Amino acid sequence: MSDAAAHYAALLNAEVLPSEAFCLTAVRGVTIEEALARFDASLLTRPATLAEAGKASVNAYPDDLPVVTASTVGGWVFLAADNGWHGAMPEVLTRLSAGTVATTAYWNVNLDNTLALAEDGRLTEMDFVLGDEPPRELAELVAGLDFEGDDLCGAALAFVERVTGVRLDEDWARTRWPTSVISSPTQFETVGPTGWLQVNAPELLEEFPRAAEPVLREVAALAADRACAATGVEDRQASVRGTHLQALNLRWDRCGPTPSGADPATERLLVTRAHALAAVRACDLDDPFTAAAQALINACQADREHWPELRKLAAR
Repeated sequence: MSDAAAHYAALLNAEVLPSEAFCLTAVRGVTIEEALARFDASLLTRPATLAEAGKASVNAYPDDLPVVTASTVGGWVFLAADNGWHGAMPEVLTRLSAGTVATTAYWNVNLDNTLALAEDGRLTEMDFVLGDEPPRELAELVAGLDFEGDDLCGAALAFVERVTGVRLDEDWARTRWPTSVISSPTQFETVGPTGWLQVNAPELLEEFPRAAEPVLREVAALAADRACAATGVEDRQASVRGTHLQALNLRWDRCGPTPSGADPATERLLVTRAHALAAVRACDLDDPFTAAAQALINACQADREHWPELRKLAAR
């Protein structure tokens, strides 16, 4: 085992670093503010250790609270998430690396995983559990690292050290760094909306492909109108992501290291309003089927109580 891999394995085994699920991302030569903006994180930060941030996410259950700590070490910004995965998303790494270099090591409890290197938008990834031959761009960076033993996650973090030239230690893990909530621009877009309709409204999935565009546009508008009415949305031009970030920042205040004890009702109302605004945005999508499906999906999330009624209206 390499010295770096042994170093990180020791930190993981001692639970100084999160061992079950962890995402460590680094980007070179940008400010923390720029890194957070590229990472879809709020620029409103609070100090927290990696462990405190992870605990806040757990405390928020059953609500979602994706958070990331951001630190500057050796000319790199490190974005670390206990039980997070945002930094492993290809579109995030591609954006992070614009004009520079970014890297990630990620795994979860099911050993979904990746090692990645992005250089000015060019992304190279590998699965470090399957034992496949590494891509040419990563071969030298993983040479000599043992991904077959019990300490393969230590080896994954050693990969990040090789890219950055920075060793992270226990002091780093226990320091309170600026911490932000995360809301992706695609947070309220369902990938493969046909699958959602198949489960939640199969009669609409059967009917929509035969429907004329004006009918589908009318369904989308109906869904958006009802969602806004149900959630009290008056400014239909308000930002979906901005509204969601308001909810997440309140959630952090409630669940973070110094809990506010606030009732979560306001957070949840803001989330439903974000869904309603997403239904409004869906109406403008080019494809009428996708517009109707996405508007209905978000209207359902905004006002679950009246989903059966909306479903019937959409089928007429």
